[in-house]
Amino acid sequence: MISIFLMPSNKVFAQNDSINDTNHKKKNNWDTIKYEKFNYVLIVGYYQQYRNFVSEINQNVFKDSLNLSSTPLMAKSKLIYGLVFNYDKFQLQFGIGGKKQNDTLKIPDSKVFNIGFSFGDNRWIAETYFRKFKTFYNNNSNSIDSINKKNKTFIVSPQMVTSLFIARASFFTNYNKFSCKAGYGCNYRQKKSAASWIINGGISNFQLKNDTSILAGPSQKYYSEYAKVNYINTLNVGIGGGAALSIVLFKAWFVNATGTLGPDIQFRRYNLNPGVRTMTNLSWSGYIKLSGGLNLKKCYLILAYSSDYMLLNTTAMQNKTQSVTVSFLLGWRFNTGVPKPWYQKFQKSKVYNMF
Repeated sequence: MISIFLMPSNKVFAQNDSINDTNHKKKNNWDTIKYEKFNYVLIVGYYQQYRNFVSEINQNVFKDSLNLSSTPLMAKSKLIYGLVFNYDKFQLQFGIGGKKQNDTLKIPDSKVFNIGFSFGDNRWIAETYFRKFKTFYNNNSNSIDSINKKNKTFIVSPQMVTSLFIARASFFTNYNKFSCKAGYGCNYRQKKSAASWIINGGISNFQLKNDTSILAGPSQKYYSEYAKVNYINTLNVGIGGGAALSIVLFKAWFVNATGTLGPDIQFRRYNLNPGVRTMTNLSWSGYIKLSGGLNLKKCYLILAYSSDYMLLNTTAMQNKTQSVTVSFLLGWRFNTGVPKPWYQKFQKSKVYNMF
């Protein structure tokens, strides 16, 4: 896996670290007591990451004392590990797959494809990503099937595929004191505790499909007309709000919590096999991010968890989806000094300043 990310700064509120202020005589447009940015250092990091997906389906109509109708569909990636290189606005990341999760539980392998792009500074961030997962297992297999319970195995759907596309923009009201990126990246360092309100909006598309019914055989009788459903597609447009908080000790140790929630207008399509049902609904979506670690002038260590979640409700069933990422990042910042004249010339170009 090779990913390239551009991490540009906002033109109006350009941010530079203290080294650049001295050499370029630019005044910082944020509270340097609260946080700092490292523009002209070479940052090299090692990361490990899991990307998982959960589509949890439950019925709303019938009593189910045996828990046969619960359908938590799960896909878990192998451990992804690699190196990340960062300089100024640009980030290059290399990763490969390794050991799979929970080998002792006989969880099947899921294939994962991921690509993303983001830009902005601490005032606003625009981000987009696409993720695709293939091969799911039913985490309620022990309740549904006695053979699976005896053998400690799972009902597996090797042809089940889900994809999630998200494009959103977030505005942080207290951007001059709070660095939204300090808790999850390597270019920023929060030195004092701070918080901010968040306003965001975006568009997303979620698909879940299988060659047969998405629901296991013993579960289907609880779902009425949705018993044989093998395709769900929803296009969502929404707005939301939330808050972010970073607590910092000794200008180094930190914990961060970020969360948003808001309404979505959802344009849905279900293949009931046979028959197709379309509908427009109002529901909810949002995201949660948690992180903690040590962020020094040179060295940084970050543990992070993030989840995009979305709720799909009908009269017969509820479907809660989550795209989850768990990561570990360890790196070092190498001082490079003032950029070479040719790079300073590049910084004045239209291409550089497009972002």
